[in-house]
Amino acid sequence: MQPALTSRVTEDASQSRNQIIRAAAEVFMEFGYAASTIDAVAERLGATKGRIYHYYRSKAELYFDVQILAMELLLAEIGPLARMEGTPEQRLRRMALRHTEILMIESATQKVAVQGLERNLLAAEAARHVKSLRQIVRMRDEYEQLFAEVIDQGIRAGEFVDLPPRLATKPLFGTLNWVTVWFTPRKLQRREDLTAIATTLTDYAMRGILKERVP
Repeated sequence: MQPALTSRVTEDASQSRNQIIRAAAEVFMEFGYAASTIDAVAERLGATKGRIYHYYRSKAELYFDVQILAMELLLAEIGPLARMEGTPEQRLRRMALRHTEILMIESATQKVAVQGLERNLLAAEAARHVKSLRQIVRMRDEYEQLFAEVIDQGIRAGEFVDLPPRLATKPLFGTLNWVTVWFTPRKLQRREDLTAIATTLTDYAMRGILKERVP
C-alpha cells in the first residue's frame, strides 16, 4: 500500500472511531453504563453494529475510550495555558475558564469522564482492562498536577490560600465540574453565552482559593 493511501486509510479509521466514541458518550451520558448497549450506540450513530464491532469488542472498551478522549481534550487545551506567561492567578484563571468551557462544549464526553469509572464496571471488567485503567488514572493525575503546580506557585507568591496544592485542587474542580450536572447544552446556544456562564463560574471558584487582600 502506498504511503499516501496508508495515511488516508489511517485517518479515515481514526475519524470513524472518533464518531463512534462520541455517539457512545451520548448514550452513556443519557442511560449510564449498565443500561447502555452496542445496539443503542449503533442506533445513535445511524450505523450497524458491525461498524462498531470492527473497532470494539465490548461496550467496556468503548467506555474506556470515552474517558481517554475526554482527558486528551483537556490535556491538549490546558497544558499550554499552564505554561504561559503571567502570574499564577492569571494562569489558573485561564485554565479554570477553559476547563469549564470544554465541559460545556464537549458535554457528553466530559460528563461521562466526570462521573468516573462506575463501580459495577470496575468490579466486572477491571481484571481484563488493567492497561486502560492505568492509562486513565495516569492521565487524570497528570491533569490534576497541571493545576497543582500553578496553585503551588501561587501559594509561594502569596496569591492563594496556604493549603497543600493537591488538596486545593479538590474544591476548585468540585465547583467547576458541577456544571456537568446542571448545564444542558442547546443546539442554537451561542458561544458567547457559554463563555459568560463559564466566566461567572470561574470567578466564583477562584474566590475560594484567592488569599484575601488587605486594603
